[in-house]
Amino acid sequence: MKCLLDTCSLLWLLSDSKKLSSKAVEVIKDRRIEVYASTISFWELSLKHGIGKLALENYEIEEIDAILLEDLAIGIIGLNEQESLSYFRLPSAKDHRDPFERMLAWQAIKRDMALVSSDPAFEQYRRCGLRIIW
Repeated sequence: MKCLLDTCSLLWLLSDSKKLSSKAVEVIKDRRIEVYASTISFWELSLKHGIGKLALENYEIEEIDAILLEDLAIGIIGLNEQESLSYFRLPSAKDHRDPFERMLAWQAIKRDMALVSSDPAFEQYRRCGLRIIW
């Protein structure tokens, strides 16, 4: 199985937060499961950090990729052309307009990955094939 961390799960993992569910922690620690973060989350974090909406205490924002790869054995995926071009196929949702979250959902669907997320807004994408772990 392959899993993709949403941005909140990624932040909670980096901060060793107790906000991660026991199931999420179990999946992340299971070496038989490939766990990834997306550059989409990096972009979101960088934007929020740049405008002062995200303060990081234990590391610099530019260190996130190295921490994930070297310290936590989390892979990193980028957004590919087909995910970008086919994004319009993800049904619109009037109560879920966050483009970062929607693209993470679409990326997980297209790559047949489960999304590690506590966000109930993702539930509506189950009908599109999204699997959620929380």
